[in-house]
Amino acid sequence: MIWNDIYVAATGSWLAPPVDVGTALADGRYDPDDAARADYLSVAVAEPGENVADMWSRAALTALGKSGFAAGDVGLLLCAATFGAGVDGWNSAAYVQRELGMPGGLAVEVRGGSNGGLVALELAASFLRRPDAGAAVITAGDLFPMPYFDRWRSERFLFGDGCAAAVLSRDGGFARLVATATTGDPELEGLHRGDTPIGPFDPDKRFPIDLRERAKAFQAGGMPKDEMIQRLSAGPRRVARQVLGEAGISVDDVTHVIVPHFGRTLTTLQCLYPLGLRDINRTAWDFARRTGHMGPADQWAALHDLYENGQLKAGERVLMLGVGAGFCWSAALLEIVDS
Repeated sequence: MIWNDIYVAATGSWLAPPVDVGTALADGRYDPDDAARADYLSVAVAEPGENVADMWSRAALTALGKSGFAAGDVGLLLCAATFGAGVDGWNSAAYVQRELGMPGGLAVEVRGGSNGGLVALELAASFLRRPDAGAAVITAGDLFPMPYFDRWRSERFLFGDGCAAAVLSRDGGFARLVATATTGDPELEGLHRGDTPIGPFDPDKRFPIDLRERAKAFQAGGMPKDEMIQRLSAGPRRVARQVLGEAGISVDDVTHVIVPHFGRTLTTLQCLYPLGLRDINRTAWDFARRTGHMGPADQWAALHDLYENGQLKAGERVLMLGVGAGFCWSAALLEIVDS
């Protein structure tokens, strides 16, 4: 989908303090083989008692404060998380709406797994086609505390605590949204479910969540490994080719490639190779290896870091790739118009 007049007016982030991976290796929390493959330096870890609703709010307030828009200008607020804000039966986006001071408008949660930040981008861009839309705010991220989730062992990569936000409008900004694309492959949904029973309440649920065991259970169900790998590569390839093709450019014309913070090995296999790339330094790797994977926040947090550190120049193109459970993939192509 080509967009002609949607802009990123501002971004913001809130990241938990970094914890050196060497500390977790020394006390046995982190497996040395996993560490060698992922090659992280640190991971963002929030203090006990932190919650995602306040993290969403901090990132969104930062972005809104830099955007030139007032809370009353915002017609849409989208809050994306992997797990949610911890209270069942509650629209946590309304909490953020109040914290921002929005007098009205629509505030909802987006559940797209780790792709929620870019799914929200497509939804917000569509909303902004309305003549009276004003601005839209996306805030995305999560936290992964014990005993609910073991950030060091639940997956082959590390999970970090953080949120990032963006304000979108049709009235200009530092980046123009050129094109977006999203696709999915529901044959892979079991990778994150495994043999876990589906139901409204399970008193026997086991914690911490173990995504590796769920993946093993899914693979035991019969899908050949080669087919699974092919499907995991086809999604990102499809969406990247679509946005680049619609824009009339190739990946060689892109200055910055922003991908999920999956660690060195998985980032290369699941994100770079499908795009025809080999060099992880084409990505925001120096930032990613210091935060860990922050669910749906990765792309907006990396873009914010690049902008704040003066690494985005007018005329450059940025390709953002999102990967979420389901499976779901999104790509967004930006053109920097103001450095």
